[in-house]
Amino acid sequence: MVDLELLRELVAFQEYGTLSAAAEHLMITQPTVTRKMKKLEQELGVTLFDRQFSNHIALNDTGVLAANEVRKVLQAEDNFTETVLNYDRLKHTITIAGVIPGPPQFIAGQEQLPEKVVINHNLIQPDDVLTDLRTRKERLIFTIQDVETDDIESMYLGREYLSVGIDKFNPLAQKKQLSFADLAGMSFLVVQDIGPWRKVVEDNIPDATFLYQEDLKAMSQISQYSNFPFFFTNLTQATPATESRFGSDNRNAVAIDDPHNHFEVYGTYLKSERRNIQPLLKELIKKWPK
Repeated sequence: MVDLELLRELVAFQEYGTLSAAAEHLMITQPTVTRKMKKLEQELGVTLFDRQFSNHIALNDTGVLAANEVRKVLQAEDNFTETVLNYDRLKHTITIAGVIPGPPQFIAGQEQLPEKVVINHNLIQPDDVLTDLRTRKERLIFTIQDVETDDIESMYLGREYLSVGIDKFNPLAQKKQLSFADLAGMSFLVVQDIGPWRKVVEDNIPDATFLYQEDLKAMSQISQYSNFPFFFTNLTQATPATESRFGSDNRNAVAIDDPHNHFEVYGTYLKSERRNIQPLLKELIKKWPK
């Protein structure tokens, strides 16, 4: 079997283009790289480099193919290691994340969950959902699409939708519900990482200004001592963070009735995890805020 270290050095040469640059990246000497590349050729029984000039070598067609295939091997090796380590780490817990922030916050506030639950509040990019589940980085991911593959499935949980906290002296605060168009031209305090909700509010509220805040504690303080409106959802309305923003009693909570104001939420997991994950999801469905 070819030494993985030799394969990594081949990829480094392809990426950096010269022996000296590859050696600097690998923190070894240039003669060492040269010796190891010759050793790799000997082990494979093929020529990987064009050596027409004594002071310069380049990958030939076989070398380019080999380096590209090596990248796949190294990625598979990384995935293997990550999968095993994550499985061992998570076998007694359910680690949960989401592509939107509301569902993880909602489940974090629940009591008497079926198993020990660990919440990852950093949002998952939609393109990473399948990989994160397959490498067991997470065991359950809340998605806004139904996923069905040979090894992954989803269970529908319910809808998430926005409401808005508006200064009591604003005439809009006296209404039972508003559309996004009603909020045109206003300035809003918004949590920095709200995933796909960001596009929803930016695309549908005309001429609005969004004051994004990364620090939740700072946002709560600003909310209490200012009259900027802010958003919350049916899943986050009972969280301490939202309740603290209403703490000064200077805002009314108003529902937003708009065709763009909802996401269908699913719990997505490996089919092999169905027996462990579905009981938790069924409990969430019972408690899901309407």
